[in-house]
Amino acid sequence: MISDTLLMFNLTQSEEQLVKRLLTSFEINLEFFRKIDFKAAPDFFNTKDICLVIIHVDHDITKDIDNIRSIKKLFPIQVPLLILLSSEFVSHIQSCIKAGADDYIVMPLNDESFAMRFYVLLECGQAILETRRLETRQSKGIDIEPEKALSQKNRDTWRLIVGYLQEGLSFFAPKYQLARRGGRPIFNKWKPIRKLATGGDGVIWLVQELGTDRLAVAKIPHSPQMNINSLRAAAILKRLLYHPNIVQLIELVKDDEKFILIQEYVEGITLWELLVTTTLSSQKRESIFLQLLSVIAYSHDHKIMHRDIKPDNIMVTSDDKLKLLDFGSAKEINWIDRNNSPEGTLNFMSPEQLEGKTCLASDVWALGVILYLLTVNRLPFYQDNSCYPMDIDTDMIAVPPRKIRVDIPVQLEQIIMRCLEKDIQRRYTNAVELRDDLLMKLPDFGNGMKIPQNFRS
Repeated sequence: MISDTLLMFNLTQSEEQLVKRLLTSFEINLEFFRKIDFKAAPDFFNTKDICLVIIHVDHDITKDIDNIRSIKKLFPIQVPLLILLSSEFVSHIQSCIKAGADDYIVMPLNDESFAMRFYVLLECGQAILETRRLETRQSKGIDIEPEKALSQKNRDTWRLIVGYLQEGLSFFAPKYQLARRGGRPIFNKWKPIRKLATGGDGVIWLVQELGTDRLAVAKIPHSPQMNINSLRAAAILKRLLYHPNIVQLIELVKDDEKFILIQEYVEGITLWELLVTTTLSSQKRESIFLQLLSVIAYSHDHKIMHRDIKPDNIMVTSDDKLKLLDFGSAKEINWIDRNNSPEGTLNFMSPEQLEGKTCLASDVWALGVILYLLTVNRLPFYQDNSCYPMDIDTDMIAVPPRKIRVDIPVQLEQIIMRCLEKDIQRRYTNAVELRDDLLMKLPDFGNGMKIPQNFRS
């Protein structure tokens, strides 16, 4: 039986124990090294099916960056590489990425956060290995049925991850593609149909799975240097697997040195388009907000902040089901990151976001902006998009909704204005607190009785 191998260099004893615990249910060889012998390395690497490499960088940063670069050159295929970085070397993150690291975690380790990002890279590494094996066998004339390519034993061990994180991660099983097709499909599996959008992080394509009618969305980073965003988004989406209002991750693949998110395709229109082109009933407006609030409360329960809640990231289907998109800016509250640049969209960013600081209460601010918009048909703030975030006046005070419409319930106005408190200490701490207060004060919210129906501009 062929076994995949995971290589670890210079890990501490506690880090080694954590990796062993995460792999208890996997048939994977573990190789621990205190140093790298590059004379013997080529022979060793060529005789092993390596699915992931982890390096702890903690003493000689220049030497470790050279080691990262040398290790990447030794692999005959694309092998994911994760680095554990001591906090004093945070300023060298970009150098590590350029040298070949795919993702990084800054010490001290948070077990839960590490586990998700570890599994993301492990999945990719195993999928790459298995794809190479199957293509090699096919080149030798051996026919393989895709459904039989993955043994039942391996299916079962993948499902055992549930026991560690108490999350359903059944789709962690690697996805395989047997034959190369024309038209340069992604990962030899997903055929591009049409470009949907281009953003700062990458290009979004509508794709179709070869041999089926299944449609999906592929988010392709502009360059390998932007792989971090894809990996972080994948880790977050896997944490939020079971919520029905979150766009689901189908798989994460590595193609042409880029990590590409393959996600559920949602047919519908954005909330912004819905508000502009149709007249939404009060009941639908309240229902949409409750669905959005449910998503963010669920995310906050999992210590995830979205950081870019806006109508353009909210899809509504023909049956009025909401799907929240774009977790590219999302972040777990325990993640340590040296990037302090503002994340989000101006008219929905809280004052602290404009200063490059975010917390769960920052999402509450954006929820308040959405609820204000749904209630009075206008935004509470308008920022000039030509300005840099640091040049924007953060002394933002919204006009109370009842000054626009007197028939708005007092309790609803109080909830909206508390969401839009500039002082974080006076704002709702998170979406869970907001949800609980809304349903306590307005228990029939969702029936179309609180947001007035006949809107005026």
